[in-house]
Amino acid sequence: MEKSTTSNLGAIFLRLRWTMHGLTLCYLSFMVAVLQVGNPSISWGHDVGEPALQNLSIWNQCCGDGDCVPQNVQILGKGSDKELDVEIEGVETYVDKDKISPVPSNRTWVCYVSPGGAITNANIRCILHPQSSGTN
Repeated sequence: MEKSTTSNLGAIFLRLRWTMHGLTLCYLSFMVAVLQVGNPSISWGHDVGEPALQNLSIWNQCCGDGDCVPQNVQILGKGSDKELDVEIEGVETYVDKDKISPVPSNRTWVCYVSPGGAITNANIRCILHPQSSGTN
């Protein structure tokens, strides 16, 4: 009888020990996640070496998935009341005016819904163009 009691106590101790390890692991994982979320130096947009641009809310909203790329963009003219005629990397298309925003950068950034997809209004999330005259 004494041997089975000792075995049962040993099994209980092992279960308790593994449960404590599991709880400790869960607690540490949770704390790491909290520290990462609460760290103000982490930007939701990707780092492109342009702090003035990256600190803008439009950069974080539009480029949060890291899918904005610098591209050669020319604004050709007005397409309609709500669209502009643009040329992106040699491809002419019409883009909603509200997708185009001026930003403090020397480059024009195009952010796509599906990177590598078609250069169309439906696939363009936003175009961030330099505030000053001229695009590249």
